[in-house]
Formats: sequence, C-alpha cells, structure tokens
Amino acid sequence: MSENNGRGEEIGREEKERGGEEKENRQERGEKERRLGKGLAAIISQTDEVTSEEIRSNEVISEEMRIGKVRSEELISNKLEDAVMEATRNPRISLWSPKSAAVLRYLRKTVPEFSISEEARSLLEDAIKRKYGKIWEEVERRLK
Repeated sequence: MSENNGRGEEIGREEKERGGEEKENRQERGEKERRLGKGLAAIISQTDEVTSEEIRSNEVISEEMRIGKVRSEELISNKLEDAVMEATRNPRISLWSPKSAAVLRYLRKTVPEFSISEEARSLLEDAIKRKYGKIWEEVERRLK
C-alpha cells in the first residue's frame, strides 16, 4: 500500500510539473502571437524595453499634468510631431489582409502597368483622409 501511495505522490508531482510547463508554453505562444500582431520588426529587431530617458520623460509629463502645467493640446501636438518625424524617416507601413492582397495581386496580373503600391496608397490615403480629416490636415501642414 505504501508503494502505491509513494507512486501516487510521484505521479502527482509529474502532473504538476507538466501543468507548469504547459502554462509556460501557453504564455510563450501568447507572447509570440502578441508580437506577431506588431509586424515583422517586432519579432526581429525590436524589443519591448523602454529606455530610462523615455521613463524620465513620461514621469516629467505625468507630474506636470498632475499639477496642471501641461495642456493636453501640447501633449497631442508633441505626439503628432513625433509621428510626422517617424513617418518622414520611414514611410512604409504593412498590413495583413489576405482578401485585399488577392484582389491587388489579381489586378497586377491582369491590368497592364498596374502598381499594387500605388493603388494601395491611393485607397488607404483616401480612407484615412475621410475618417480622420482634421489629423490629416494637420499632418499635411507639418509636412510642407
């Protein structure tokens, strides 16, 4: 009887260890899936670490907001300026859309001199301009 009891405890420990490993594997898969949603750059070259300079900057902004020194318009303006500068350095974006990709690839194969990039840019810019007109105008103003 004591042998069976000892074996039962051993099996229980093994099951707990397997359960812990499965939980770690699920967490790792979840982390990979979360990073995949950010595009290839999130997987290959970028880290989720924040520099101490960014932390200090955010702490200063948070403190100033708490005591009422910084208006939200200034913060929004700073974020827009950052976005414009980043877009100027790297204007490429990527998206995941098998349906859109299929349509555009079909057009490339059937329409002479069809450019997927030009068509996607035109469609996306029109849609963004319609949906976010005020931001679009401000970005245009800053890019001049």
